[in-house]
Amino acid sequence: MNATGLEYAPRDYARKPLTENEIRAIGGPYPLREVMNPRSPSFRKLGIEREGIDDAQALELMLENQNLVRRPTLAAGDVRVFGFDADAYEELAGAEA
Repeated sequence: MNATGLEYAPRDYARKPLTENEIRAIGGPYPLREVMNPRSPSFRKLGIEREGIDDAQALELMLENQNLVRRPTLAAGDVRVFGFDADAYEELAGAEA
């Protein structure tokens, strides 16, 4: 739990890589390409066009290279916030109150 009272589960991907099911859970109802971090050096190095890949391709890439997974991810029900977005966090917290 952090100072705001939110519970979170840190994960060291290098020591315990995410599984297929965990990556799918992170994405929730969103396309898995949304889980990918286009600002990652690994992403740019691979020359990926995020809008041009499907879920199967995105999943395969993220399983092979966990640095492609966007962090942090905030999950609240079916809502996901991929990457740090303080405004989205506050908006979501306000909706939950």
